[in-house]
Amino acid sequence: MDILLLFLIIAGAIIGVWIAWGIISPHIWEKPDYELKEKEEKFEIRRYKDAKILSTITSGSNSGFSTLASYIFGKNKEKAKVAMTSPVLTEMMDNKNMKTVFFVPKKFENKEMPTPLSDDIQISTQKERDVAIIRFYGLMSEKKREKYIDRLLNILQKKDIQIKGSAFYMGYSDPFVPPPLRRNEIGIELSVD
Repeated sequence: MDILLLFLIIAGAIIGVWIAWGIISPHIWEKPDYELKEKEEKFEIRRYKDAKILSTITSGSNSGFSTLASYIFGKNKEKAKVAMTSPVLTEMMDNKNMKTVFFVPKKFENKEMPTPLSDDIQISTQKERDVAIIRFYGLMSEKKREKYIDRLLNILQKKDIQIKGSAFYMGYSDPFVPPPLRRNEIGIELSVD
């Protein structure tokens, strides 16, 4: 009986730490600056400031993340590490290609980034833009992605807000966060006159 009790205590502690990590981790990573323009439940309109980004276009679903992660973990000419930020943005470019974007930490706003070893990695500035988002939690799937894109487009249509470009996904949680606590957003750039 003592072994079973010890096992339950250890298992409970591990689950507690896992849940605590899921709650805390989205607040640890640096995020791009934005001004909140409108908020209704899980829908928001944000004005994102200019931001330096790393991006790559790949034909595999997770290969873009791996390419950019390798770069920030030191696979660059200077072998320098760059802090991870949140969210990771992914956007389907066409039926095959996906663009993956990491936001660059603010300490590099006026500094040169380490030189990529591959031409597949682009360092650029994403200009100020207004973005509508809808937030949800849990594991991401293609079905869920489509469901929330439809919801976001319906909200924007009811509000008679014009869009620019296609929808994109923003993931805020690392792979160690319990699935029900994973924060996700679908965003789309708005057409501003």
